[in-house]
This record gives sequence, structure tokens and C-alpha cells, in this order.
Amino acid sequence: MIPAPTGLATLAGGRRLAYDDLGDPGGVPVVYLHGCPDCRLTRPPLGDDAARAAGARVIAVDRPGYGRSDAAVDEDDVGLAADVIALADALELDRFAVLGWSSGGPGALALASLHPSRIAVAGVAAGQVPIEADADPDVFSALDPVIATRTATMGSMTVVEFADEVAPLLASTDMTLDIAREHLVEGKSAAYLRDLFAVGGLVDQLALAAVAAVEQGLEGVIRDLRCMVSPWTFPLSSIEVPVVLWYGTDDATLGPAAGRWLADRIPGATLEVLEASHLLPLVRWESLLTNLVSHVRRKEANATQP
Repeated sequence: MIPAPTGLATLAGGRRLAYDDLGDPGGVPVVYLHGCPDCRLTRPPLGDDAARAAGARVIAVDRPGYGRSDAAVDEDDVGLAADVIALADALELDRFAVLGWSSGGPGALALASLHPSRIAVAGVAAGQVPIEADADPDVFSALDPVIATRTATMGSMTVVEFADEVAPLLASTDMTLDIAREHLVEGKSAAYLRDLFAVGGLVDQLALAAVAAVEQGLEGVIRDLRCMVSPWTFPLSSIEVPVVLWYGTDDATLGPAAGRWLADRIPGATLEVLEASHLLPLVRWESLLTNLVSHVRRKEANATQP
């Protein structure tokens, strides 16, 4: 059975944004933005305990159209950032950290770019890069073969056509736990399987998350695919808050070259290349949260010094 979210925040216009509130209730708030096709449950089975150990209060969000959050198919990552700010207002969070994984990475960067007064630090783990980055040969060779076709494909398809055609290939509303478990291991690299089985219970956790992600349909997947082939509408060059980029040496989806492309365009960004597959944040959950919490606490300490 899919567990109910901790809460549902009502946004302007009546849409609902679902979230889980876990970790240390008095810890540093970290908003977690999952990938595609995932949901708030796409986290380590002991993610609650690890968040507590890191001193983090993690707000794991169902991005629009996923899990229990209402769809916003026409919304881009600028709109997602506004949704997160509205959620933070509802939870009375003044400044907070954000951690975006894969397709959740652009949302984290949009928050850093457009809401610097609210974001203490932005972390991006194996984050998506804009379609323009594909022109860099190193980035192109670091992309999953399906992602790497996006530039050529867009020469003969509209954004809407691309998303509608590809979405059913990535997820299905008929997904069961058994089918999800099969998909988790089917055709995966040795490094991915190594990471998948390195964390006890992760297979079952991710299978549950895959089923929960599409329990209301494929609208979240469609939204992500539209964003994947559309230019980003926020400037990376204007980001003023600290940004930490984590990319895995063995990531067959978005390799380190994607992180270097972002680091070259975000002032002061730090790039860390770690031994990991695309599951990087799930096998290094506590250490990533600890890093973000440390950034926030250092900033707070500096702000109080005379």
C-alpha cells in the first residue's frame, strides 16, 4: 500500500502539492526534488534516520503531476520554483537548502537563480542539463543515448509531440511492484546494479516509489519531457547562492561532463565527482545532506559574527 504523504499544501489556483516531512523536526530544512519518473518516496529506506543523523529536516516533494501532487503540465522549472516557495511559506520556512536529483536538478537551480533570499545553498546530484548543452561533444557523449537524441528529434517533432510519444516508454499507469522491480534491474549497468544492491531494501523502496509516481497518471512525466527539450527560462549566470554539484564517475545517464558544463556557467559553483552511478544521492544520502547542512550552518554563523 502506498503511504499517504505527510501533508498537502494548496497553491494559488487550488492545485495541491504533496510532501513528506522527515528527519530532524528542528534540523536545517532541505527541500528534496526527485527525478523522472519518481516521487517523494524515491529516497533510501532509512532516509528518515539518515536525515536525522545529518541534522536535516527533509521536505520531500511530489513534483507536479507525480504522486499525490496535482498536475501542471504547462509549468516549467520557474513555475516549480514558485510552487516550492509557496510550500515553504505554508511551512513557515524562511531560508532553506534544496537538493535536486536528475530531472529535479533544474528546479533546484531555478530556485537558486530566482529566489536567492530564500535559498541558503543549492545541491544538484546528477542533474539534468539544458538542451543547448548537447552541442558540447563531451556533454553529448556523457548523456544517456535516449537523452542524446533529443536535439535531432526536435528537428521533426514539436515539444508536445515529443513528450506525448516518449512518456509511455518511460512509465505506465499499469505499473505493479513486481514489474517495477524488473524494470529497476533490466538493462542496467554493473555500476548501477552495484549501487542498487548496496543499500538494503532500496529495490523495494524504489519499486514502491515507481508505482506511487504514476498513481494519478503520466502528467508529471510529460511535464519533465517537455522541459527536457525546451530552453531553460532562468539565467545560470545570475546565481549568487552557493551551489554544489555532485556527479558520478559511473553515471550512464548524466556523466561528469554534464556537471562540468554547469560548473563553468554558475559563478562559484563547486563540482564533486564521486564514485557512483546515477543512483548517487540514494547511496550517499547522509553525506550529501550533511554537506548542505554544513553550508547553511556556516552561513548562519558568519551572519551572526560582528
